Amino acid sequence: MTEPTTVASGRRSGSVRNARFGPLDVLAVLLPVLTVAALALVRPVDDPSELLPPTAAPLSRTTLVCPSAVPRTGTLALANADGVRGELAIRPPADDTLVIDGTARTGLKASYVAQAEGELASGLVGTRYGEGAATACGAPQPQQWFTGVGAAPEHFSTLELVNPDGGPAVADVTVLGPDGPLEVPALRGVTVPGGRTLRFDLSEVVPSRDELALQVLVSRGRLGVHVVDQVDEVGRGVRTRDWLPAQGEPDTSAYLLGLGGTSGERTLVVANPGDSEARVSLEVITKESQFAPADLDEIRVPPGSTKTVDLTDLLADRTTRGATGLVLDATTPVTAGLRTVAKGDLSHAVAGGRIVERAALSMPRGPSRLVLGGADGVGVATYVVSDEDGLEIARERVELVPGVSIRIKLPAAGALLDLGVERSSVIAAVEVGPPGLAVLPLSELVVDARVPDVRPALR
Repeated sequence: MTEPTTVASGRRSGSVRNARFGPLDVLAVLLPVLTVAALALVRPVDDPSELLPPTAAPLSRTTLVCPSAVPRTGTLALANADGVRGELAIRPPADDTLVIDGTARTGLKASYVAQAEGELASGLVGTRYGEGAATACGAPQPQQWFTGVGAAPEHFSTLELVNPDGGPAVADVTVLGPDGPLEVPALRGVTVPGGRTLRFDLSEVVPSRDELALQVLVSRGRLGVHVVDQVDEVGRGVRTRDWLPAQGEPDTSAYLLGLGGTSGERTLVVANPGDSEARVSLEVITKESQFAPADLDEIRVPPGSTKTVDLTDLLADRTTRGATGLVLDATTPVTAGLRTVAKGDLSHAVAGGRIVERAALSMPRGPSRLVLGGADGVGVATYVVSDEDGLEIARERVELVPGVSIRIKLPAAGALLDLGVERSSVIAAVEVGPPGLAVLPLSELVVDARVPDVRPALR
């Protein structure tokens, strides 16, 4: 009875000793181990959906576009804000150069494209000017606004488009009037051949006695865009012109600095490109305070239209004497410009961009004043003025305080203005003259290129 039990036990033991592991058994054991080891070596990566801001890199190439001269404005002044010396390639002609050593001045009257490379590119600035008129040369921008243009016989504007490159460029120009957008086929899909300049007299392409606003949107290539504004009052014999500065983007807050010291006809134009009505409040800013004049109604601008307000009496009143600018606060983003005709001279104050760190201007010859306002906190601004040889002739630190403005007389021999801002931001403009008055709004100085964050996509 015991033998069968023993034999059966021996067979079970022998089957265990003779077992073998196949390939699948080995993989079943190794794969989990290898997977855990591989995961341990992988470092966490950023979320691919996270958007990172671009980084700054030294600017290695710059293009400035200067407009064609108008009567008595045939001088161009170009300089580097950091005093870098070098050669600019200029067009026309295509093979010419201009040596920058301090501030270089030239009498070229045609539209002018200046291209700099290397250290000279960072901080390059330029200005075209003449008696009672001036405008800054600027880098091509994809979008610009011009508010307060005219298209009537007594007040008309000329739009100039300059293509600095070899290939064609295309722009669409939107025209806003008091009753809404205007249909202007001649300004839709405008193609500017490479290296060419096109001009449009608005009194011919969109005749109107209303105050208008232009949006110039470049959809292909690059364009330098400028507007010359002219008043020709036949009955009174006043004939004057100046450039109308551009505004980059509509905003709910606008500081219009540079009213000059002479009373005259003041016309405020506000444009509302949005889809809802804009309610705009207006205040006057002086060296002592910022206040809303009594009995001044809120300005209501319908969507997609312009509104014109006569401020002649308001700014001639003794309560606003010494005003340096206007402050507009709107319920929706707007653009704005103030046109002044005083003693037979035309000038424009437009909404300026906010300066956070630094601005610079190649200065016209003659008397000028620096106007600062719109500080968003207590801070300090330092301005330095250099002569045509690049030698410093003035330097001063001024305190920035919200709610007031500053007007500073600059040396008549100044050729380059360098403005630095600390612990605040500010709106700034330079008044040029007499003779006449021209207002040059300052903008943030471009010294770096913006390099986008580019990373491989996960699939």
